[in-house]
Amino acid sequence: MSKIVDQWVERLKGKLPPVGEMTHWERLAAAMDLKKTDMVPVAPELDYWQITYAGYSHKEIYNDVDKTTDACIKTWADLRCDAIWMYIDISHQIENFIPAEKRPEHFILRGDKDYLLFKPIAHTLDEAIALYETKAYERYINDSRAVTHYTPHMLQLLEFQEKMDRQVPVILGMATPTNYAETVVEVQNFLRWMVVEPEDKMRHYLNLCLQERLASLEFYREYAAKNGCQFMCLFGGARTWGPKHLDKFADVDRIFAEKVAEIFPYTFWHHCGHNLPKALDMISATRGVKGVQYDMPYYGQTVTWPEWFEEVARKFHGKQCAMNAPTTQLACHGTSQQVSEMVDQFIDATLPHTTACIMPGCEIDSFTPVENVKAMIDTARARRIK
Repeated sequence: MSKIVDQWVERLKGKLPPVGEMTHWERLAAAMDLKKTDMVPVAPELDYWQITYAGYSHKEIYNDVDKTTDACIKTWADLRCDAIWMYIDISHQIENFIPAEKRPEHFILRGDKDYLLFKPIAHTLDEAIALYETKAYERYINDSRAVTHYTPHMLQLLEFQEKMDRQVPVILGMATPTNYAETVVEVQNFLRWMVVEPEDKMRHYLNLCLQERLASLEFYREYAAKNGCQFMCLFGGARTWGPKHLDKFADVDRIFAEKVAEIFPYTFWHHCGHNLPKALDMISATRGVKGVQYDMPYYGQTVTWPEWFEEVARKFHGKQCAMNAPTTQLACHGTSQQVSEMVDQFIDATLPHTTACIMPGCEIDSFTPVENVKAMIDTARARRIK
């Protein structure tokens, strides 16, 4: 039991006005089930943003689980989005690959609103393979932030979800094999190796990443699914791959996604960056994936945003919920009116073909104005579905 969770439950349970005719959980679940909703759900990936919105600095919450959870619940209580995103940072993903004394040299926490930057933990493909072959991630896991921060924060939010009678879902996040493959070495190195390294060696590395990710599912089954988690975001990699890369290597993500979807009924795929239509075709054909958080058109595609929204919605027809709008760049640097206009464009272009969820293609930047986040929520709330 968590004291911070109980304080919020006492403050909120039975005292919140309804938002529409459906609960937040019902609305997001229905959209992902391709069923009619009372209004388009709004579930932006707030991530770091909710920390500073709640009045904390990132340094302040970095090792304080209660303050992290407090920030997430406060943000939801104030804004009433249709989901609570748990806070995740890059250290949760790679700390368990390196011993404690080596970790400080790999992470850079700059200012109160800046993302946690990191340096690669392997500089050659051989070093990256060795990390997996020696199972370094098992040797260093127990004192890593995956255990000391990620897990208790996750459990606190799921406790809140259950004590609030599943009024609002908590979205957890898992990295796919290609996301891990890129992260431990940095994307530019990984892409270079795809050109200069033997194909069978790259395949071996990706298979090692897949095996580690599949093994991690036992943790998520035991500690997430059994504690009420049903909504899982897959943070995809391979955002810069071309068609040949997808043909040769993308099956590792598809295999992983289908296994995740066997555990979590509302699994969706986060595919940020410039989205190759072929990649979206692959994702839309992946069994069990109920939504796709996609981003901008691929380099060279000369389409307007409404045209891109419609093209993707047609791809997802009868298969997945489309998740987008506004762009993270517009949310951060645009006006609230521009945000509202893009949300309307997305809804208008998407709903004739599939269900929609207001969810920018990547996480909301910490510097995004509060009025812009409220604009995307208010715009969607004003669009009742008949």
